[in-house]
Amino acid sequence: MSGPDEMGLTLEAAHGYEQHFVPAIFDQWPPRIIEAARIGRGDSVLEVGCGTGVLAREVIKLVGPDGGVTGLDLSESMLGVARGICPDVDFRQGNAMDLPFDDDSFDAAIASFMLMFVPKPDLAVRELLRVLRPGGRLVIAVWEALDQNPVYAGLVDIATRRIDDAAGSSLAWPFALGNDGRLAEICHSAGVGDVDISAHDGRAKFPSLDDFVRTEIQSWVLADSVDEDCLSAVVSESQERFADYCDAAGGIDFPLNAVFARTKKD
Repeated sequence: MSGPDEMGLTLEAAHGYEQHFVPAIFDQWPPRIIEAARIGRGDSVLEVGCGTGVLAREVIKLVGPDGGVTGLDLSESMLGVARGICPDVDFRQGNAMDLPFDDDSFDAAIASFMLMFVPKPDLAVRELLRVLRPGGRLVIAVWEALDQNPVYAGLVDIATRRIDDAAGSSLAWPFALGNDGRLAEICHSAGVGDVDISAHDGRAKFPSLDDFVRTEIQSWVLADSVDEDCLSAVVSESQERFADYCDAAGGIDFPLNAVFARTKKD
């Protein structure tokens, strides 16, 4: 097993993210984010927090030989997976709060489901604006708050009681910026003038409830930190609590909703 990187992630965790989370959650979002950013042929596009490259590898198909795509992430483990899947994208390691690019470098910039992991999100937005050319488009996507994502809210509750507070907090972390007004507040603090905030309905689809729970706990930030007894207790309670979202074949399909912020650089 590889050691943890700057994000505390191993290469095995990054492969687990690509294998489990991408098809269950993230595959549905690239077309919607691409449309929101109005990306087309010839564009130079930056994705910050690119992970294993699920969005970047779709964007590279659109921009053509006269365009280009740069994917930046703090995690070398994620980037290692991304480079292996799509070598045509320029994947680089770097910090969203201190982008290693000149001013006015890109036609479009995207922060897709990553801003909640940044210690100073307003600084990251300010950096994204800095590297955009005048008229460049910025799209930020985050998950809606837990009160709009009831299955994850339920899982956070179960994990907090069955494991500990830290486990519940880790599962709640991705939803931290989805509260009413929070994303607009961050954008305005970063110097954005007009920003369009919109809610978007999505779904999460896992092969089974057991797969959903174990993926959330074992394939991401809680990997190897939860013993089997605690995990089994979480699975058992989840089977009862989320039964209405399960189909006859054992799969689970439930709402997972997002918020987009869109703006243009003056």
